[in-house]
Amino acid sequence: MRTAPTLLLASFLLLVNVPGNAFCPKNGFVCFITSKSAGSLTHQDITQRGIEELDKRYFAVPKLTASMQKALDQIIEADAKVDEDQTSSAKHFDGENAAGAQLRLATLKQNVLDALRSDPINATGARDNLGSALHTIQDFYSHSNWVEQGNSGAHPGVGRPGALPFAGPATPTCAGFTDTGLFCANSSNLVGSLLTSGYYGGEDRVKPGAFKCSHGGPLDKSSPSSDPLGYFREGINKDTLYCDISPHSSFHNTAASAAIAATQQFVEDIKAEITPAQLKALLGAGPTLAFAIDTTGSMGGIIAGVRASATSIVDARLGTDEEPLQYVLAPFNDPFTGPTIATNDAGLFKGAIGGLGASGGGDCPELAMTGMYNGLSLADPGGDLFMYTDASAKDAGLAGAVISLAKSKDIKIYPILFGSCSPLTPGFLQAAAETGGQVFFLFGGEAGTVTQLADLVARNNVVQVLSLVDTYAGAKSYKVPVDSSMSRLTVSVSGTVQGVQPVVTLTRPDGVVVTAANATRYLSLSSGVIISVDSPPRGAWTLAISGSSDTTYVNVNGVADLAFSSFKLARFGAQPPHQGLLTIDGEPGPGQSLYAVAALTGIASAPQFQLRRKNFDLLAPLALEQDQTDSGKFFGALTVPGEAFVAYATGTDGAGFPYQRLVSVMVQPQTVSVTPPSRQDLRPGVSTTLLYQVRNDGPAGTFGISATDDQHYITAVSPTVLTLATGESASVAVTLMPPAGARIGGSDSITVSAQSTSVATVHNSASLTVFVTGAAQVPGRPDFTAAIVGQETVAPGVIGIDVRLTNIGVGTARDMTLSSLSLRTLAGTGTVTLNTALSPALPMITPNVDVGSFFTVRLTFNVPSTVQRFSVIENGGVTDLNGVIYAYSQAQSVIPK
Repeated sequence: MRTAPTLLLASFLLLVNVPGNAFCPKNGFVCFITSKSAGSLTHQDITQRGIEELDKRYFAVPKLTASMQKALDQIIEADAKVDEDQTSSAKHFDGENAAGAQLRLATLKQNVLDALRSDPINATGARDNLGSALHTIQDFYSHSNWVEQGNSGAHPGVGRPGALPFAGPATPTCAGFTDTGLFCANSSNLVGSLLTSGYYGGEDRVKPGAFKCSHGGPLDKSSPSSDPLGYFREGINKDTLYCDISPHSSFHNTAASAAIAATQQFVEDIKAEITPAQLKALLGAGPTLAFAIDTTGSMGGIIAGVRASATSIVDARLGTDEEPLQYVLAPFNDPFTGPTIATNDAGLFKGAIGGLGASGGGDCPELAMTGMYNGLSLADPGGDLFMYTDASAKDAGLAGAVISLAKSKDIKIYPILFGSCSPLTPGFLQAAAETGGQVFFLFGGEAGTVTQLADLVARNNVVQVLSLVDTYAGAKSYKVPVDSSMSRLTVSVSGTVQGVQPVVTLTRPDGVVVTAANATRYLSLSSGVIISVDSPPRGAWTLAISGSSDTTYVNVNGVADLAFSSFKLARFGAQPPHQGLLTIDGEPGPGQSLYAVAALTGIASAPQFQLRRKNFDLLAPLALEQDQTDSGKFFGALTVPGEAFVAYATGTDGAGFPYQRLVSVMVQPQTVSVTPPSRQDLRPGVSTTLLYQVRNDGPAGTFGISATDDQHYITAVSPTVLTLATGESASVAVTLMPPAGARIGGSDSITVSAQSTSVATVHNSASLTVFVTGAAQVPGRPDFTAAIVGQETVAPGVIGIDVRLTNIGVGTARDMTLSSLSLRTLAGTGTVTLNTALSPALPMITPNVDVGSFFTVRLTFNVPSTVQRFSVIENGGVTDLNGVIYAYSQAQSVIPK
């Protein structure tokens, strides 16, 4: 008998007609069912297990450090995003396209090497290319007949120079199928001894005939079977243990094990061609030490104090496990910033910070936000940035971009302020609160002392126990549980009134108050206290705070193996049935239905999750389900609250001691959103324009638009100001021009921000990483196909559809123009119209679309309830490299939901 979940799956799959293939990304629709019923391994499982084992072996660690896991998370995310393109057989090792897949892997491997050999090391670009390559490698084992031939390990040739012994287009590889049961896909019968892989209907390799194998499963129309409904399809894929989806499901575990071995083989091949420092950068084997420092004349004494303290930290860590993977230094003043450096060379960093001098000035504001952004753009994810200034920010309007970039990289910002020659910049306070950092308002002579905080928090296994922003006119106290994995406890409390020190009392479980005499480190500052205790006794500590009536920051950190390593909000992405949970860009909207995805390490049992305000008040409990193939991962539905929150996890460790952890990056729901375009490659010396969408779901307002990028390729942003009514959206064009000598394989991280001109806390951003390609633009005729890849009811009577436009021609499109839309009611009555407030203005022009590349546009329509089905026809033209324009017209049918 078919179970209820299977019936649900069948009903769902009968309604969709878009392709999907590969091991599942984590927690997609099918993955959810299979992980609960049979424990299928996914791309995330395979990548996590393969690289985690290498990390432990390479760096002699019993578990992944926080920076290693964040690097691995980047690789996993890039792996999952490959499923957004399911027309390219080379990306998925489908259709016997071994030559295309091998060429793709060679290119991506070279991109990894180029990124690691760049100066500074481009770790983000290297990880993005590695994850993309691993998806293709892993798909080989699920989509080919390698394991059916009796093999259980990695193929010695995949991802390495040379051709693979795949069957030619005329060679039979499958003969008929075995009916595996009424409610399962039909298992194709392999013939011959050569390698082959299944064809998938809708991809760029058409199945030559019935003598070839299909991928299989309910959505593959490359080979119809005897089922009159067209639901069951024969094939050879081993994506899951679920026979309805994977005709060769009995080989799934063997294929997944081989894919893990192949993942490791590819990383080992890269390791053989890079230095130990480059390997550490690729896999995140070390913390980041980052400073942004004001260099105007009044900062002379402060710079000296910071220099001495930072140099001492660097020297103390050389040759230890805590030696930073990366050092970042971002000087700023007015009107200049930089030069910003990012290096793994401690000597180079010490020389750079030792060479800082203070000069100039005369007016108050400095380019502090630009300085922080420059440092953030080069910093690896998962670190801390310390900013020192005695002035307000001249570029305060960039606060939203700084905060968004820091949050996207999970970097805490610590503004260290020494007086202010004009009112304190609110963006400094906001940046610290939203990123989980801390503001200190001190006297100049305390610069060296406060910099010691960097030594306490910028470490491999730092975890957070409390992160608060509140006022303490009266006393408040908190329980601080110290579990058996914690080897250091650090409490940092700071007020925002210069010279007013909060009263801080930290009490051990045995009732003894911590003082300067019995603490490992006790730093008393004019407006703050920092206390650190090594080998803290286990149990419930008490932290009491009073005497600080203005905004006060409280951070309690520890060094521990038990960690709450990530908390992300995600949406379904990619194509059914292999949709996965992909992290959203920027901040969510209040009331939005999303998924929460949490990861913990070192836990003995499932924790309880809570959403809390920044003052620790409980907002709501959060029910998350433990993943069946990875006990440290949790996921579940979440309706976004209407106010800011952070996520806490609590529980009991293996020794029975309570623990508390949080991810201190604050989620700040926003009524303005920024949506990035599909990623386009850049070419040296060639202008490329990216179209972003800005939408306002709050009260009518005006928004300043800014765009920044770490390589400074941006040449134009238009418009820079948008006035949007409630529910209105508009396009923003960002034009980039890499220099003619730009390094092939290099990346550029772009952040586009929308900041309300009237409400400082209303802002949102989207970040996108693009790469410089050396592939030549191809002459010849471009042509476009369109497909609906998403549909949403925006409001009663208003439907949004996501249309993906793909260049299926033989030449690069210099420009692709969407000129007009034709709408027709096919069933029911009434007239459908384009919602011009929520759709991009037409004509819409997208330049430089390579063969096989695509972009997605959201179109929104007003649909009367009497319309049962309508068609959308996109009309426009494409221009080839010689300036010749070709017309196109594409149509789709839409059933309102």
